[in-house]
Amino acid sequence: MKDFMLVFRNSLKSQESFATQSPEQMQAEMALWQAWMGKIAEKNQLGDGQPLFPEGKVLRGPKKVLTDGPYIEAKDVVGGYMIIKAKDYAEAIEISKGCPQLNGEDGTVEIREIMKMG
Repeated sequence: MKDFMLVFRNSLKSQESFATQSPEQMQAEMALWQAWMGKIAEKNQLGDGQPLFPEGKVLRGPKKVLTDGPYIEAKDVVGGYMIIKAKDYAEAIEISKGCPQLNGEDGTVEIREIMKMG
């Protein structure tokens, strides 16, 4: 099995909308995530993963210029990540299709194989 990182993205507007949901709405959304992740865990294909806070920092270039984020001009915002185990991209894609992130019109899941070092 190979390790894949799923990167969850959506628009800044969607992240702000999520933050203003009622407790019941947030609980319902979290239940979808728990159910999806539970299915992956049952098959021993779930690694680590967590949501990310919306604010962040970006360090750039040789001068190590530090800026705040996310940015208003950004098309999308990384909302979290998850590591899964799959035999190949086809299986990783199939697992990703059930992700609740895709329920929103601007939600995306980026699927990247993790390169083993050493």
